[in-house]
Amino acid sequence: MDPIFDRLGRLIRSFGVDTRDHTSSRSSDPLEREAEEELEEFLRTGRNEPRRPTQGQKSYQEQRRQESHQEAAPPPEPALVQALATLGLAPGATWDQINAAHRLLLKKHHPDSHAGNEDKMKQATAQSQKINEAYQFLKKHFGR
Repeated sequence: MDPIFDRLGRLIRSFGVDTRDHTSSRSSDPLEREAEEELEEFLRTGRNEPRRPTQGQKSYQEQRRQESHQEAAPPPEPALVQALATLGLAPGATWDQINAAHRLLLKKHHPDSHAGNEDKMKQATAQSQKINEAYQFLKKHFGR
């Protein structure tokens, strides 16, 4: 099986020789250039060892991962943060967490559970109204 891979490697390298002369095809992104260099080194040597970043440098995958996390995290709007805080949740909570918190708080603050005490019943009614308003806002925000 090794002779097949050797021939395949030579074939791939022959394609690489033709494109190396064209400097305009090189990417201007340093991360893409680094990846191209790693690929060329692999094709030349046949070793499948990733290049280790020097001290203070991040690997290609770490830099890409960090860039994608930076783009995906816009600051949450204040109304969203307030609605999540009403349900006792932090920003970034999932829809399942929101549903669970809503159900739990409604059970805890349901007016019928305080039927014997009129003051507690009024407080529970007000609290359950706040909980429902926050839940309805989140429902619209998440498109549910």
